[in-house]
Amino acid sequence: MRDIFKTALIIVNPQAGRHGSNDAAEQLIQELQNGGVRTCKRRTTGISDARDIAFHEAEKYDLVVACGGDGTLSEVVSGLMRLESPPPVGFLPVGSTCDVARTFNLSSNPKQAAREMLHGVSFAIDIGRVSGSAPLLRSDLPKGVVPEHEEQLPDYFTYIASFGAFTETSYATRRTLKKRFGHLAYVWTGLQSVKDIAPMEVNVTIDGVDYSGSYIFGGIINSFSVGGMIRLEDVIFDDGLFEVMLVKPPQNVGQIAKLLSRLLQRKRTNAIISKKAREVIFTFKEPVSFTVDGEYGGSRTRWHVYNVPSAIKLRVDHPPTS
Repeated sequence: MRDIFKTALIIVNPQAGRHGSNDAAEQLIQELQNGGVRTCKRRTTGISDARDIAFHEAEKYDLVVACGGDGTLSEVVSGLMRLESPPPVGFLPVGSTCDVARTFNLSSNPKQAAREMLHGVSFAIDIGRVSGSAPLLRSDLPKGVVPEHEEQLPDYFTYIASFGAFTETSYATRRTLKKRFGHLAYVWTGLQSVKDIAPMEVNVTIDGVDYSGSYIFGGIINSFSVGGMIRLEDVIFDDGLFEVMLVKPPQNVGQIAKLLSRLLQRKRTNAIISKKAREVIFTFKEPVSFTVDGEYGGSRTRWHVYNVPSAIKLRVDHPPTS
């Protein structure tokens, strides 16, 4: 039986995307109202606003919609995860990359997105939980990236938590570049960071099995798309398992390009460890920063990531296939 939505909370990040999300949100709202839905619009003004709005207000509505990028959706999901019975969530992607939208083939056309939310299906997806040692906040990142307080850091994710090579690109790319160049801004910032890639010694346990070693990248992923470039296969979004990827360092700087090429082409290599897991624990000698759904996740010496199965219902036109 099709879900019937009478009320919807629309959470809008006005800074998302190259042109902002206000106009797109208004078109979506109009289409929802045409479908008989009473709507309430809330605008975010800073880090963790979307999470707090979802937590304090979502229970009063049949549907919650995130208008923005992956980070906006992630915050909304984090707020919903604090509720005993969270309503389904819709996503209007207006960010610069939007890996979640790529994965679930969500429309960026506001009217089409509204119709898919109303007439599609609720697909229950796994959500990641992040915890660990006490987090530290960095002071060397662009303005607006690091929250004022530790409790504003993300503690849930929809599609990725990762460290190492290129992971800072998503949040360290300056907003002015994102506005002007969109996804190309991430590519440019990522290319500039190649010279800074360095291996990290880390103790790793994947579902209790030891994979400790030296790595330049580690990621816990629940997505077909990473950064809009790397595509993973055979990902199942409601099986209680994440895709864990660990990348060993190349023998020399000249091999970095070859390793990246293998990643982009999804070729198998001994330098890349790929496993499915419910729980992963990373322990570093010094605090290491993670990106959590493309946002700065804080810096910790110990990161504990585990899967919360089928925790949130995402409105999609049809369930994804690999």
